[in-house]
Amino acid sequence: MNPTVVRAALITAYGEPPEIAQATLPEPGAGQVPVKVELAGLNPVDIAIASGKFDAGAPELPYTPGLEGIGTTPDGRRVWFDVPALPVGSFSESCVIDEARAIELPDGVEPSQAIAFGVAGMAAWLGLEWRGKLKSGETVLILGAGGSVGQVAIQAAKLLGAGRVVAATRSERGRQRALELGADAVTDTEGGVADLAAVFREETGGGADLVLDGLWGPPAEAALASIAYGGRLVQVGNSAGKEATLGAGPLRGGLVSILGHRNFHAPHQVQVEALRTMCSYAAEGRLEVELEVLPLERAAEAWLLQQQSPGRKLALAP
Repeated sequence: MNPTVVRAALITAYGEPPEIAQATLPEPGAGQVPVKVELAGLNPVDIAIASGKFDAGAPELPYTPGLEGIGTTPDGRRVWFDVPALPVGSFSESCVIDEARAIELPDGVEPSQAIAFGVAGMAAWLGLEWRGKLKSGETVLILGAGGSVGQVAIQAAKLLGAGRVVAATRSERGRQRALELGADAVTDTEGGVADLAAVFREETGGGADLVLDGLWGPPAEAALASIAYGGRLVQVGNSAGKEATLGAGPLRGGLVSILGHRNFHAPHQVQVEALRTMCSYAAEGRLEVELEVLPLERAAEAWLLQQQSPGRKLALAP
């Protein structure tokens, strides 16, 4: 059988944007199927992996990036999928997926909506519900609220019963957008730790019960310095820094929990229910994320936009 050649975006050097080229689609293994890609989601983790310094390792060069997509299976089902393993990612006309992990999209939701509820949406929804165990009436602080994870998190916290939601982001546009999406208060993430902690404490009314942290670094230090007794911080990203300095005493004295989160740790059925729930809310007009779709040929441009924290979900259309 002749190999299938597809048009794809390839990373040929660590730290550089992808280039459009031809790639060979591997033969599906046991339990795998080829999928025709309709939309490929771009996420900060794709940039991190391509740096060559990702904590989970770097793929051999060259490789096709992209950890998620919306596509059509050979039997005609439209699914959200995550990529089983690089080097064959979703930034391609077609790719190979694990059939059992694909999540069929419910009726009434468009791919342009659903793509935001995969990697980004699940980080928000699962971070709050599955990992953070958000309880009705609790106060939630969202660090990095201007991006797609944060946009979902603001709305998800409300849908999951939060009593007060405070959105923290460095951009004025992001703060305005957070208010439009239902945040009760907004604040900046710039400044010294002590000053930020005072602001977080004031805006949350004495400290957040649950923090969804996509930043780490000084903003996370400030959130932990102001968190309520028994509070939890769910760590989903580190765009403000890979390290934070924490005092041991306040963590013990405040009975504080720091919980790491990556979507793949959640059981598959939990992921299925989260994505379908978000899709249902989107179909009802109760959950939305700003999206920009670029053609695959503009993958390098999309890549550079993502590096600049665009404040919206980016996707590629082959």
